[in-house]
Amino acid sequence: MSHQRGTPTLPRPAARLARLARRDGDLLTSSGSLTASTLITSGTGFLYWLVAARLFSPAAVGTASAAVSAMTLVGTLGMFGLGTMLIGELPRLRGDRWPLLSAAALASGAIAAVGALIYLGLAWFAVPGLRTALPGPAMVLLVAAGIVLTAMALVVDDGLVGLAAGPYQTLRNLYFAVAKLLLLGAAALLTGTGTGTGTPILVSWLAGLMLSLLLLAPLLRHRGRLGSLRPALSMLRGRTARTLDYNLLNLSLYLPHITLPLVVTAVLGVRVTGAFYTAWMVYTVAVMLPGNLATALFAVATGQRAVLRAKLRTALAVAIGVGVPATVVVAVAARPIMSLFGPEYADVATGALRVLALSYLLAVFRQLVVGVVRVLDRVRLATVGAVLAGCLEIAAAAYGGTHGGLTTMVLWLVGVFALEALVTAPIVLWAATARAGGGPGRADR
Repeated sequence: MSHQRGTPTLPRPAARLARLARRDGDLLTSSGSLTASTLITSGTGFLYWLVAARLFSPAAVGTASAAVSAMTLVGTLGMFGLGTMLIGELPRLRGDRWPLLSAAALASGAIAAVGALIYLGLAWFAVPGLRTALPGPAMVLLVAAGIVLTAMALVVDDGLVGLAAGPYQTLRNLYFAVAKLLLLGAAALLTGTGTGTGTPILVSWLAGLMLSLLLLAPLLRHRGRLGSLRPALSMLRGRTARTLDYNLLNLSLYLPHITLPLVVTAVLGVRVTGAFYTAWMVYTVAVMLPGNLATALFAVATGQRAVLRAKLRTALAVAIGVGVPATVVVAVAARPIMSLFGPEYADVATGALRVLALSYLLAVFRQLVVGVVRVLDRVRLATVGAVLAGCLEIAAAAYGGTHGGLTTMVLWLVGVFALEALVTAPIVLWAATARAGGGPGRADR
């Protein structure tokens, strides 16, 4: 059949892409929003600390950066799986879903407050090095408030993904990025640049975080996306066990990766740790795409196994088609990338970054399987596997570090990544090809 004259016809590849965008726009929008948020956070975070270093003393910047690190770590732990629970539960609900989101944010704030008390108690009474980063009562209160606000903001971000409102999550992170930079400059003008405490820096960070949430609310209301903000704590009942399961899986995935720099310090020394940490952060940014696709996959396919197959195939295509060329570039340009941080960084960690970048395909399966097991409701079984994998990663890194340099350590670590891919790749490929209703039955959460 011939086309009517004057009717535009897309080339076949473009037509396929258009169909893909129509069919899987929710997956691509959510993962794209998460990726944009990560890039905004990483890029403006670097700029923020660069400006802080120009405006304030090294002692003030050191104190504030230690406080922000504590806020981020304890605040992330304070989420307690509530953000992941929202991603899975909100798409299933009918009617106003904001009371559940508000209840989850409030609960995470309460849990984070307990975590803040534990951290501050340890820092003040048991760890002298951490106590030096808390020079007075004002800093103690700011850190406690920052931990609570961080946990609540992260839960709200995940809730927006569950509401299929990912672009608003990106917008909140953009508000935060711009506000904290402007407030940092204002803090320098008001307090002077010679202050030896990190209090003005931390105030700019917390005020920016609060503003990002306050500015988002009227925008959501104006667009008709904001419901009742009154928390319905009763909606958390019946979801506690699932939330705990999500939290255990999240911890088993998160803790080994934040432990690796400590392993490097223990076996290779502080000098190597700085270079490794930089290479590890570059690698983390490089592999964020499959991780964000896994989160988006859980949001759009939760409770819909029939949807999983098509969405997962798209996620695989995007993760491989976009990520593999990008990480090949990182591997080829490993030395110039590390040289941006200094010649010593390049000498120590170029080989490590190159090996990590070339292991990207292994990360695709390791990341996407997390989304698959969440959709298939096999979280408890996945947690056991993640704990074993994390222990193997730490053991391999320690062994490699004691039997060679940093590159040897990373080679041993990637060897474990390969073993993990041998287990996870068949699961991902089965889920991407199996017909709805096929495969193993439901397992315990």
